[in-house]
This record gives sequence, structure tokens and C-alpha cells, in this order.
Amino acid sequence: MNKYLLTLLLTLCSPLALAIAICDDTMPRTSPSSRFLDRGNGTVTDRASGLTWMRCQLGQSWQNGSCSGEPTRLYWQQALLTAERIRTEPSHALHGFGGHTDWRLPTIKELISILESACYKPALNETLFPRAMAGDGKEVNDGYVYLWSSTPVPASKGVAYLDITSGAVGMRAPGSWAKQVLLVRRDVRAGIPLPGLLPNGLFVVEGVKKASNYVTLCRFRQVLRAGALA
Repeated sequence: MNKYLLTLLLTLCSPLALAIAICDDTMPRTSPSSRFLDRGNGTVTDRASGLTWMRCQLGQSWQNGSCSGEPTRLYWQQALLTAERIRTEPSHALHGFGGHTDWRLPTIKELISILESACYKPALNETLFPRAMAGDGKEVNDGYVYLWSSTPVPASKGVAYLDITSGAVGMRAPGSWAKQVLLVRRDVRAGIPLPGLLPNGLFVVEGVKKASNYVTLCRFRQVLRAGALA
């Protein structure tokens, strides 16, 4: 087991109806819409962190209040290079998006800061990030969606990513799998507190996911070492 990543499945579960329950209404919302400022241009600003996010993943376009099209899946180095092109090439369609030219891949801690831990498929606020589960023609109840971070993990020779299907954090070799990308920029210089920070340098990610029988919703806790995911 990777010493930097420990997932604990709790026994607190609730049976579902025939359809998949997207959110657990007994859990408090961790990314409420009221915390974000809608810029009206396909971006939202998190008042808590000072981060501004593109509402659509790369490959999609912001149209009529939603994200049109399918996300592009990229290997990590491709994702970094695409973000650099967006910043530096005036001919790129996303250059200057939202009036800014400093878009980049988020760190894993920045991705976790927008996690909606009460929801599953996606574990994001869909009002803020519509069609977040789009990919390969699949929506909401089909498939899995992973977002690259910019955070390398030298100990495992991998890169951290966020599984927005369940809200779990994973690590994978940068050239082994193509994933989707959500870009970010910082509006103000403000530190982002780690969610669930513990005194021993660990932090906790909480969420909900389906159990192996596919009809039960279970809460989970994922404990990660903060130093490994700087």
C-alpha cells in the first residue's frame, strides 16, 4: 500500500432506491454556491481561497450558461504544455479567457478546495461546474472522470489527480493515462487551508461513493500526508 495514501471505507451506509443517489442530504455542503462569485464569463471566483476557476474543462466551451461539447483527455505533460500555450499564445482560443492570461493546472490542494464532499458523480457543485461528468459521451451515471493536478509525488514517481466521480485523490504515472483538465488562476494572494488538517501533518478528504453492490451509498474518509501533496 502506498504509504502516502490511505483510504478508509466507513460502515455508515444507506440503501438507495432504484436510481443512483447523487448527494447525501445529511452531509453539510463543502462548496456551496454562495461561497463563489459568478463572473458571468465562464469563470467563478472562490471567495474563501481567492482562486478563479474556468467552469468548463478543456475541450468544452461555455455557451448559454453551460459547458458544451466533450472534454479533451490529455497526458500530464500535454496538459502542462496546453496550459502554457493558453498563457503565451495569442492565437489560442482560450488565450485571455475571462480577461486573464495566467491560467494553469491547479495543485491537488486547490482541486480539493472545490470538492463537494456530500455528492457523488460528480463530487463537485454542478451549479458551478455544469456537465462535470462529461467525457467519452458519458454523463453522470456512466464512467469515471479524473482531473489532473500540477502536483508531482516524487516518492511514487507519479502525479496526483482528483477523481471527481467519488472525490478521492489518486496518484498515477504521468504518461500512463490521459485525464481531463480544469484550469485555475489566483485573484488574491491568500493561502488555502487544507481540509481536515490534522496535527501530525495528515489531512482528510471525505465524501460518498457506491459500495461494491452498486446499490448502497457509503461515506468514506481518505487520509493523505500533506507533505507528499504540496
